[in-house]
Amino acid sequence: MLSKAKLSEIDIVRAIAIFAVVLIHGTSGATQLPVGTGSQAIFFILNKASLFTVPLFIWISGLVLFYSYYDRWEPRMARGFWIKRLQKILIPYVIWSIFYYVYNQFMFHGTIQFDVFHLIKLLLSGNASYHLYYIVIIVQFYVLFPLIISAVQRYAWLRHGLIPLGIGIQAASYTCHHWIIPLPEYATLFISYTATFCFGAYMGIHYPIMVTWAIRCKRWIGIAVYVAGGAYVGMLLLQQYGLAMIENTWFELTLLAYCLTIPLVCVPWARNQLARGSRFSAFLSALGAASFGIYLVHPAILTLWDRVTPEPAPWRLWLYDVHTTAAVLIGLLGALLLSRGYALAVKKGSARR
Repeated sequence: MLSKAKLSEIDIVRAIAIFAVVLIHGTSGATQLPVGTGSQAIFFILNKASLFTVPLFIWISGLVLFYSYYDRWEPRMARGFWIKRLQKILIPYVIWSIFYYVYNQFMFHGTIQFDVFHLIKLLLSGNASYHLYYIVIIVQFYVLFPLIISAVQRYAWLRHGLIPLGIGIQAASYTCHHWIIPLPEYATLFISYTATFCFGAYMGIHYPIMVTWAIRCKRWIGIAVYVAGGAYVGMLLLQQYGLAMIENTWFELTLLAYCLTIPLVCVPWARNQLARGSRFSAFLSALGAASFGIYLVHPAILTLWDRVTPEPAPWRLWLYDVHTTAAVLIGLLGALLLSRGYALAVKKGSARR
């Protein structure tokens, strides 16, 4: 059976997600400005409102995997899938982990010490740099994918119940971690993200139907996104200003609702952008297509920016605002240029062979 047509709108959804990643990392320092200042509040809101990004990327993975493989999957394909996917992601992960292990030492300490055992520990935990934990999560889903899709094909109840099952597994793992016994490296365990992955998987199986439904109900879905996202950020603000003490479970619930509804807003919007055929939509598509490269390289650019242009004094807030905004733009566009340049170099090298 031939592969399905590419979902071009997903590149635009990736663009939204990668912009949110760079926004989070670029504004992280600004969230530490004096509480009560307008700059701190704005950057804090932008930073926290962008926390949908990792769940959105995991949703995309579930969607693309099930959209691409569900109708043609056979158990004998598992070995080839593992080799292809893990090589595609593990080799860059190891290379970039080593790079950041050396780069961060040099940038922050001016010296380099190479401890093999410590590096191995960082590789296993995804802690060679603050953004690499995502790959540890996605590798777990890749390892489990052949088992999951085979079970979903075989059992109709599982296929129809993917969304509640994903939510149930994530809720049970959170309950265990938060209320019973802390789970080691909980933030990098796949069970922390089963709700969004299973939702993506379900939508990958029923994509045309789900998109039609999302378009038809876009007003109510939009309201749900604003209510959930607003409640999540609002509670964080209340807690930051000392106006309320809120139990963590409420944050988990509102963030989950936010992350489960936002893909249903992003996909119709992305399809509208594609239909317009504007330069902006072409830029977003290019941004999404280069999202993995941007993800890998942008922390190096942000670190270099901070070292070359030290942060202004917090009392000069307008200058701090300019510095932070420039960090986001340079981190995003610089990483895009490097990623596209690398892709073109590889393409030319392959053509010469």
